[in-house]
Amino acid sequence: MMKKISLVLLTYFVFFACVDFASADKPLDIGNRRELFIDDYMIDTIKNVELKLHEPVRREVSIKWDKPWEGCGGGYTTVFHDGDKYRIYYHAWQIPGNGSNAPQHPLFICHAESKDGINWTRPNLGLFEFNGTKDNNIVLKSIKGNDCHDMSPFVDTNPKATADAKYKAVGLAIGPGSKVTGLWAFKSPDGVHWSFMKDGPVYTQGAFDTQNIAFWSEKDDKYVLYYRVFVNGVRHIERAFSKDFVNWQRDGLLDFGDGGPTIGEQFYVNQIKPYYRAPHILIGFPARYVDRGITPSTYLLPEPEARRKRAAHALRYGTAVTDSILIISRDGKKFKRSDDVFLRPGLRTRYNWSYGDNYIAWHVVETDPTEDDCTREMSLYATEAYFTENYSRLRRYTMRIDGFMSAHAKHAQGELVTKPFTFKGKRLSLNFAASAAGFVKVELQTAEGKPIAGFTQSDADIMCGDSLDRTASWKGKSDVGALQGKPVRMRLVMRESDVYSWKFEE
Repeated sequence: MMKKISLVLLTYFVFFACVDFASADKPLDIGNRRELFIDDYMIDTIKNVELKLHEPVRREVSIKWDKPWEGCGGGYTTVFHDGDKYRIYYHAWQIPGNGSNAPQHPLFICHAESKDGINWTRPNLGLFEFNGTKDNNIVLKSIKGNDCHDMSPFVDTNPKATADAKYKAVGLAIGPGSKVTGLWAFKSPDGVHWSFMKDGPVYTQGAFDTQNIAFWSEKDDKYVLYYRVFVNGVRHIERAFSKDFVNWQRDGLLDFGDGGPTIGEQFYVNQIKPYYRAPHILIGFPARYVDRGITPSTYLLPEPEARRKRAAHALRYGTAVTDSILIISRDGKKFKRSDDVFLRPGLRTRYNWSYGDNYIAWHVVETDPTEDDCTREMSLYATEAYFTENYSRLRRYTMRIDGFMSAHAKHAQGELVTKPFTFKGKRLSLNFAASAAGFVKVELQTAEGKPIAGFTQSDADIMCGDSLDRTASWKGKSDVGALQGKPVRMRLVMRESDVYSWKFEE
């Protein structure tokens, strides 16, 4: 029988309650996939170890959206690495009611590029005219005469994808009087020149007034769409499927158990996507929308006079604030949420603490470090200065690769034991970090929890330092090939250390 998950884990991270996806007598088959300690899917018992959420590190401003066709409402951003370049797509908008004198204009979709994911340029695409010139980076100006509210491109990895549809996207068209006309489907051979896949919306069963995203799911052998709906007046997330990106079948609300939107908060963007190093795990960054109305704190937030002007135009423009949380799923329908905020508004600056700030782009990308000779890292990007100036901005944040969460031990020695599993590979690699006095030791056990000769704690070599890829060893030997296909458990003994992920490799 599986041992009961310890009280330490339950009290520290209540929303990540143990869910046993495998039967008690059938080991999990992980093959050589990477596993992250981002939930307790692989955990059986834990002592003096906790699942710890890590926050992104604030870096430089990537783009200041200050061109005449951009404005104070830049956002709904998509970013991905595509061959030798990084691409960003975003909606550009000068929003009415922000208290500025900037000329207003409709929503456009724009495109920026980078060689490193850090320094960005706006290519002069020459596709659409603005103020008498085509010297701009607009890739979509309207959808059949309607405003293009959002557009989230991706590289289509469907083996049946044709060359003229290497890139696909969904986007919302908003007609006169803010009438929602539905999601439209787009295709492109180069990520710049876009055409409709159907002369009309392909999906209409939602509210869609957010960033709606879709991608090819290898696991489901279908395209998956995540989009906005309202449930009893509260913003929520639904899912739909399609085999051809044109005909969609509704699948219903995501299941957060008791960890969905709570009183006083709503989920805005969802930003769900398979994690690139472990695509069997879906990670999302919903923006959390909170509107308390006028409170004693409202006008103690940054730029109170500008906030009053926005509130006079629309009350929530002055009272609502936003941050982002982390959600995780293994099947794309049932999600768990972090019990703490992932990206908080942060220091009191005039560029933050407004409705529309801290929306994380869809999705993370891997970039070179900007400090010393560090290893590569993950970059993610989030909006700021929304509503607060005549422009808005996109700021870069960084995280350790696989570093969303970790199995974390403090000074008191702790241990973690996994559920039984089978694997393929000849060495065990850990992504871990320790203090000068910290360490990690690895023991391999039978499914029944008995240490395996040659792989016991007394045999295990101490792992200290900080590495994205450290091979576990026992008395100097690292070959675990003899255990392939056999049910085993992994026992980690830890002190002042974090284990982020692990993987068996050839």
